[in-house]
Amino acid sequence: MRSTFSPTATSAAAITERGRSIGISSLSRFGRAGHVSMFGCRLSSARPPSLFLASRWPVVVAFFAVGATIRIGRWSCPSHHGRCLLCRRENPESPDMSTRRAFLQTSLASAGSLATLTVAQSGRTGCGLALGTYGLQSMRLEDAIRLVAATGYNAIEITAIPGTTGAPSILTSGDRAKLRQLLADSGLRLCAIMADLQPKRLEADHKSQLAEVYHLIKLGQDLSPDATPVVQTVLGGKDWGESRDFFRDRIANWVQIAADLRGFLSIKPHRHQAMSLPSEASWLIEQLGSPERLGLVYDYSHCVFRNPEMTIDASVRESLPHVNYVAVKDALKEGQEVKFALAGETGSWDQATVISALYDGGYRGDFCCEVSSQIWKNNPAYDPINAAKKCFQNMQDAFARAGVARR
Repeated sequence: MRSTFSPTATSAAAITERGRSIGISSLSRFGRAGHVSMFGCRLSSARPPSLFLASRWPVVVAFFAVGATIRIGRWSCPSHHGRCLLCRRENPESPDMSTRRAFLQTSLASAGSLATLTVAQSGRTGCGLALGTYGLQSMRLEDAIRLVAATGYNAIEITAIPGTTGAPSILTSGDRAKLRQLLADSGLRLCAIMADLQPKRLEADHKSQLAEVYHLIKLGQDLSPDATPVVQTVLGGKDWGESRDFFRDRIANWVQIAADLRGFLSIKPHRHQAMSLPSEASWLIEQLGSPERLGLVYDYSHCVFRNPEMTIDASVRESLPHVNYVAVKDALKEGQEVKFALAGETGSWDQATVISALYDGGYRGDFCCEVSSQIWKNNPAYDPINAAKKCFQNMQDAFARAGVARR
């Protein structure tokens, strides 16, 4: 039976205030190993260091523990428990650390009774390699999933734009059950749902779009009930100055829905659209109080060949505070035009450098190969199977050069 949805109006100011009141801050980052116990995440390690709480110094030790939890930026959650910043997954059995005050009170209360406090240092836990179905639209969705798994990828992104094979409107409850089982049998993670949620000016259209956000998040949860994927989208538009406040206010409503459903959103800078830079995506996120349900997509193909030049390191520095998803493809400059290509195909830059920069910055999520519509639309010579294999081989080699394991 299809879920019902009733849109509610929520201002950007209200979202920002709500974000502050429940402890959402710039510490909340998807795919970054750090601060995980802020959200009730159980930390574990094969050989953890221990902090022995002396009975006569409970306050001192508790203060050290809280400070370490907030400041050490290299922790991870290898077991993916609780509301973990590494995997952004929900665990109903974990305590609800909904405010910083509650967290501090819990930590101080525990100091007098716990014998030890265990902390897990982040290891070389690796990242995943994924492929999106955007470039596999000539196949049935089931066949696309089988291809991605057989090629060797760790994860998959399903394109759910209207008119594509993963659109929510065409997938019945029976279809979703079969796809869910197929994903489970294949061993693939569903890392993302690709959408095209360009904010709408008319209120009636905006309300319809809120329903679309709802159904996109629900689709991801239907297909991957144990690990909600992000819904990633570009924002469209042409002029950043004219669009940014409008984008912020519309996205505020999206975030409310994501929070209600415990879903996740990711906005993607696009070189040909109003929001084209990581700094602009970061501005939108920070205007809303940096809610944990909202992040940005990092994709260097939209940063390269800019004036002034933006290096990989510079673009990663701008992005890392808010990155919760990474897309990868190549780009090539021909005259004044920038054209997209398969990941690792052109040699315009080394994808291993991108992997290393993000990994060293703490990112532990998936790197998803995206096949641009420039490559596959209206191109009778395009071979989706060959494209999937080329992207995999190129990126597998890049992971090896970067010294990052795939998982």
